[in-house]
Amino acid sequence: MGLEDQNIGEEPLEYAPKTTSFPLVSDEMVASIALGMEDDLIVAARHGLSVEQYQELAAAPWFQLQVAAKRSEFAKNGVTFKAKSAWMAGDILDQVYLLASSSDASLSQKHEVLKTLSKLGGLEPKEEKQVHTGPGFSISIDLGGGQSISLTNEVNQSLNNRKMPEVLDLPTKIVSDELKDES
Repeated sequence: MGLEDQNIGEEPLEYAPKTTSFPLVSDEMVASIALGMEDDLIVAARHGLSVEQYQELAAAPWFQLQVAAKRSEFAKNGVTFKAKSAWMAGDILDQVYLLASSSDASLSQKHEVLKTLSKLGGLEPKEEKQVHTGPGFSISIDLGGGQSISLTNEVNQSLNNRKMPEVLDLPTKIVSDELKDES
């Protein structure tokens, strides 16, 4: 039987089994699944995948590799720990507030909760930072008789309370008309 005897159609030949393509797998979806804060099926549904599509995707080695790499990156950078800590703190925040606001809580307990919540909420007063306005210089003029005048441009300004540089009020010298005529 030769090649002439075989009936080969005009359609393209397929050498591998048909696979489904997942062009819409976003980095956000991979990160959400790697973080593990919610069920994988919920993440998949949020990204428009059906249960069957996600199960096929989850079985794909390339997808498993992407999720594993992202999990490793998150673990190395502490992202997983921080995210879970924030979630847990948010989860018990309401309970802590209810306990602290009850009549059974002591004043010191209420005060501790207030300090903690103020710190976490960013309500603590911030330290004032000093700003240097540029390179400094100083001029000292010796007037004789133990008197001197110092001029400087070095001004430290608070970010919250800006001060104007001090201006020296020096007496002006009046030149008589006789001296003007001489010159």
